[in-house]
Amino acid sequence: MSEPTKEPVPPFFNPKGTPMTEIVRTYIKLCKDLDDPDEIWIDGYDEFLEYRSDIELRKPELTDAQKTEVRWGDAVVFRRGLRYLDAFAEELLEDDHRTRYYPVSHWWWYLDRIFDKKLPKPDLTAPL
Repeated sequence: MSEPTKEPVPPFFNPKGTPMTEIVRTYIKLCKDLDDPDEIWIDGYDEFLEYRSDIELRKPELTDAQKTEVRWGDAVVFRRGLRYLDAFAEELLEDDHRTRYYPVSHWWWYLDRIFDKKLPKPDLTAPL
């Protein structure tokens, strides 16, 4: 009998000891940039993926206010992230990279699969 496939554990993007307030603040800044209605985007905004994974890994440290901010950012990522990734960072959508490092519970790495209906939509109304 084969063993079940083990989900990957993402590496931390931010250095150890980076305060959660700084990680959330940067995630929200990247999401505000991503939410630009004129889509004046630059290469590098894709760091929202890594920042969001760091937040997920350290979720117990979030305050209620930070949880609300993160959910706002999540809605932006869900709505606008795939368009940005298609334009600037297609390589991050390649399974060779993301399945090695990020479980599907980190849905922001799998936006293409969600929109192709291969994975369920995240429930952005659920608490973090």
